[in-house]
Amino acid sequence: MKWIFGLLSLAALFTACDNTLVVTDQWKDIPVVWGLISKSDTAIYIRVEKAYLDPTTSALDIARIPDSLYYDNAVVQLKRISSGQVYTLQRVDGDLEGYPRDSGTFAESPNYLYKIRANEIALAIGEKYQFILRRNDHSDLVTAETIILPKAVLRVPTPGSLCSFKSNSLFTFDWNPIPDAGIFDLHVMFHYDEKSPETSNIFQHKSFDWVVVRNLTEDIYKVDGAEFYHSVAANIAEDVNATRRFDSLDIVVWCAGQELGEFIKISQANSGITATQDIPTYTNLSEGIGIFTSRNVANYTGFGLTNSSLDSLKNGSITGHLNFQ
Repeated sequence: MKWIFGLLSLAALFTACDNTLVVTDQWKDIPVVWGLISKSDTAIYIRVEKAYLDPTTSALDIARIPDSLYYDNAVVQLKRISSGQVYTLQRVDGDLEGYPRDSGTFAESPNYLYKIRANEIALAIGEKYQFILRRNDHSDLVTAETIILPKAVLRVPTPGSLCSFKSNSLFTFDWNPIPDAGIFDLHVMFHYDEKSPETSNIFQHKSFDWVVVRNLTEDIYKVDGAEFYHSVAANIAEDVNATRRFDSLDIVVWCAGQELGEFIKISQANSGITATQDIPTYTNLSEGIGIFTSRNVANYTGFGLTNSSLDSLKNGSITGHLNFQ
């Protein structure tokens, strides 16, 4: 869900690079939609809002008014293109669903989302689905389409194998090509056990998330083996009284549709010291701003370390002070 609500601060669309800029314009209703639907989720949530450009009032002021943020009596639907079957989503309170809205530019309450349970729609891998927003004010329908992505199939390292991380040597992650995917995130979960006087010298299970790479456009990634040990050192605090034991690694591959890949590419194109105040925008909606796309996640568990990597973890210059046994 963080991908849905954390893609972009929509305030940037109104404030650009100048924090003092106050935007007013001829009155206009702008649909705002964030939806990433996934075969791996138990429920689908889509955020549907509206933005106003008003000739006399700043958009930042309007964003704090709940009545100006949501459509009254809007109907949100998903349509399976191949069969024509249409599914209607229910409006729910995100706070009650466990997805509170961060404080900031927009009014936090109410926090409306549109929801449908996975077993009600049974998304089909490879099928195209259409998002439909009916504003019930005689306006045109707002639509967008995406293809449901499969999980990435990890090829290297082979599932359940021993991983060998060596400094100044590249370690390869490789998974099957997914033609309809536009972007990937790669994570490694590091699992270990730890005991200390604080735990009555009883081993307790712990883990941390090593974000190997984000926003990757290829289905292969090579990383210097030393980065593995640097991630361990960065995520586990030195404690002379602690004893640690390596347990296992999980490899997690996220994929998302070409729509999100294009959105991120365009958003990043105007960053850095050469950036201007012109905000590049991308949307696959027929009207408005935002993204409707697909994502999926593959989680491969039970990877071990070779003896040489275990020795580097226990005695190497980067992690030798962490008391792995």
